[in-house]
Amino acid sequence: MKSLNQYRGLILCIWIILLPFWDFGAGLFLGMAFILGCFSRTPFLKLLNLSVLPWSFFFLAVFGGVWTLSLDLKYLYRLLPFFLIPIAVSGHWRWVRSSLPIGGLILCLYLLSNSLYSFWENGDLSQIFYRELTGSLHQHIYLISYLSLGIVSIYEIRLRRTVQIIFHSIVLITISLMGSKIGLFALLVTTIFYQKNIVSNFRRKYLVFLFFILGIFALSQKFSDGRSLGHVFRPISAYWATGSFDTRIVQNTAAINIWSDNFLFGVGQNKIQDELMIEYQNVNYRFGLKRKSNVHNQILQYAATYGLIGLLWISVGFFLSYRINFLHFDSLQRRKAIVYIIFFGCLFMTESFLERSLGISNAVLGWLWIVCRDQDFVS
Repeated sequence: MKSLNQYRGLILCIWIILLPFWDFGAGLFLGMAFILGCFSRTPFLKLLNLSVLPWSFFFLAVFGGVWTLSLDLKYLYRLLPFFLIPIAVSGHWRWVRSSLPIGGLILCLYLLSNSLYSFWENGDLSQIFYRELTGSLHQHIYLISYLSLGIVSIYEIRLRRTVQIIFHSIVLITISLMGSKIGLFALLVTTIFYQKNIVSNFRRKYLVFLFFILGIFALSQKFSDGRSLGHVFRPISAYWATGSFDTRIVQNTAAINIWSDNFLFGVGQNKIQDELMIEYQNVNYRFGLKRKSNVHNQILQYAATYGLIGLLWISVGFFLSYRINFLHFDSLQRRKAIVYIIFFGCLFMTESFLERSLGISNAVLGWLWIVCRDQDFVS
């Protein structure tokens, strides 16, 4: 059994490292960890504590597909991390926690070296900023959430202070170069809340580093190809919308219109994108029609897809998770829970975050970061 646990831990490490690079390969290793997890002796009630919230999202897609008559097996396949991760990781959080900083460092070094090489080849400074930095990998907000998991994990690993500072510097510089406004905002706010001693013992060197990070971020906005902060202050026009703010207003409005016409049950998994295209066509939203944009708001995405019943389903999932877990949390776990809600709440308001497998994996790993305790660790 001990060797089986070690094999499972190593498989989870490989899965974590592959997550931002290769969806299919990461899925294979997650599947192997899940199979080994099925043979573990994890008590059912303990597994249920970990699984209630993630499974509520997965079974929403299952039963929501039934009540909207639009069950899509391909879509359910993409949502499998909701179901698999709690079983795969149960009792092995120490392995995952140790792997997240390693995976984050590998990701940062890959992005930085690749972008610097591109800059060296063609002399174009934009190669090291914004979406040019991430290249063929996932969108920057998904990579930022992955790196943020590495940041919170490094606090719980016994490393020298110098090593932690070097890690944080590399990761924060990479995140700033990505230029995601909401990503950097969510990370800074939750970091201040989680590490209250940063505020109470604020030093001048922190201020210098903060201005350095914000300076890199401001420079990344210069190379954001028309999606900088300046678009926030322009009049909203569906025809001309191309910025990160005005596009979301148009897309959110389209989702609200769809939900209002299908208030109780939603339109279903197979129809939501087609309905969005019709709404975009009605207002001549060229950017959304060209890119086939989703809602870019997870709450409205679920509302338009599953209706009021879907939102109530998720609310029940959160309530059950609260009853099972939160009432027994210590002060640190409660602070973690608030950090989780703030961070992913910001992302859910600006992205249809759970429509991609990496987003789902990051959200579930964030949940396990809250509920897994020391006594669940396997040496």
